[in-house]
Amino acid sequence: MMHTTLDGLNLLGMQVFGVSLSLLGTIALWIIMLTMGLTLTLRDFAKIGKDPRGVALGLVGQLLVLPLAGFFLVWLLQPPLAIGIGLILLAACPGGATSNFFCHLARGDVALSIVLTVISGMAALLTVPFYVNLGLDLFAGEASDIRLPVVRTMVFIFITLIVPVVIGMSFRHAFTAAAAAIEPWATRLSFALVLFTMGVMLWTLRHQMLNIVLDAGLITLLLNASMMLVGFSVARRFALGERQARSISIEIGVQNYILSFVIALSLLQRAEFAITGIMYLFVMYITVFSFIAWSRARPLPATEAAA
Repeated sequence: MMHTTLDGLNLLGMQVFGVSLSLLGTIALWIIMLTMGLTLTLRDFAKIGKDPRGVALGLVGQLLVLPLAGFFLVWLLQPPLAIGIGLILLAACPGGATSNFFCHLARGDVALSIVLTVISGMAALLTVPFYVNLGLDLFAGEASDIRLPVVRTMVFIFITLIVPVVIGMSFRHAFTAAAAAIEPWATRLSFALVLFTMGVMLWTLRHQMLNIVLDAGLITLLLNASMMLVGFSVARRFALGERQARSISIEIGVQNYILSFVIALSLLQRAEFAITGIMYLFVMYITVFSFIAWSRARPLPATEAAA
């Protein structure tokens, strides 16, 4: 595989008010997952358990179909090494709280979306290091000494994705009224941190954006759009409701780009592996908001409209 002209990205040592970009992204991700926990109860899991088809299809799509599609696109298109490994890293990172917000806007099944995010986050303890290291073995060639440390990655994902959800759920259980009051403000803060982190990163790379688009634009668009289409089509094929199909489409198509960005910088120590996630930030918002517009223009069946 080729090397990209962006291999020397200066993101590793960059700081904002004395805080590194990777730490800033980690803080934003932790607050997002904490906020998700504030909205979640054990009843949500029990409700989804009554018809597990949606969860099963969503998890198969997130944890198996999507990563395999990433490997296939890298094999087919042979992008630069940094783009290829970045795509596999991105495909291995299950959707975060942004996907839950998008499901709300698309009038999907938000409870299903949240449950999928939590369960796939738990599974990511194993799947992220497995898929990323497999990608490095298959595609890195002379750079095969690059490895994603398995134990450190598992600990990082546990602390970043699972612990804040458990804390949020526990707080809601003990202080229901306070959780309801805090949740809207925590949501605003988390998204403000995400936008700030991404804004700083994009400003840093403003002179290289054309190269990023040329290197990563097509392969990122193919992964994102195809997986959203597959998710919706397969869900409807299995006779799931419209709202569930919308959620599965978004959950499979929308990845946790912040997690992939932080892993590239802090665990792999390879800023160039974050390029695909940067490109994905643009592509994903275009495809997702197009899907949201289409969904909102498409009336829900009468049996689901009141749900």
